[in-house]
Amino acid sequence: MKRVAVLIFCLVAASLASAPLEFGDVIYYELSAGAIYSVSDYKTKSKTNYYHDLERDEMVYDKDLYYNIYSYEGLGPQLDSKIGVHLFKRIALFLNFGCFWSSGEHRYKLYSRDKEEYSEEEVRFRPYWGFGIKWFPVVDERNPFDGIFIGTTIKGVFLNGNEKAWEKYGIFYENGETVLEVDLGKVWKISEHHSVGFSVKLGGGFAGNTEQVDGFRVDRHLEQKDDDITLNGKHIGAAVTLIRR
Repeated sequence: MKRVAVLIFCLVAASLASAPLEFGDVIYYELSAGAIYSVSDYKTKSKTNYYHDLERDEMVYDKDLYYNIYSYEGLGPQLDSKIGVHLFKRIALFLNFGCFWSSGEHRYKLYSRDKEEYSEEEVRFRPYWGFGIKWFPVVDERNPFDGIFIGTTIKGVFLNGNEKAWEKYGIFYENGETVLEVDLGKVWKISEHHSVGFSVKLGGGFAGNTEQVDGFRVDRHLEQKDDDITLNGKHIGAAVTLIRR
């Protein structure tokens, strides 16, 4: 991620070097405040496919056996900021910093065949940082489509609070997600450089589990990992947005 970010900003610097613009003309920043709805779903497929049934005290085979099951659904406020440069008022390249709060029910289950399920109502803080690009296809104040934009951001989200809870229930996952987010919106000009409007954000989070042995320790030498990279988190949000371009 760092190498890609460096490459993007090197290309920007090269483009700006050939453009007859003052530094102040290319400054881009964006501030937004709104709300975000999040759904998370983590589970790891067992490689042994055997579950210890405590009632019968025997091993049970289940081809669809999962463990380390965690899910969340909730809503919370979000604060977001972007700062970077724009090229000819059409393309903005930026760094992204922000945070949101996840307020809702967090649910835990050790195995998909377990009868026991645990849940907690909690608010958890989610800071993040990343980089991205935004495109303004129309730059003409006489055009009703002026101010419409589409952007994409790649960012790392820190899952503060999850690690402590996962350890409490014997569940092991990384305490961060890589999120790919797309935002759409429109702003209206309120001064020479500033515009205000709204944006809608859609995102998906990807996270893997740490290397752990299958729950019952049937094959202690096997390290269990997700078979594939899965979409663990889904996010949708809306915000009031202020842009300087």
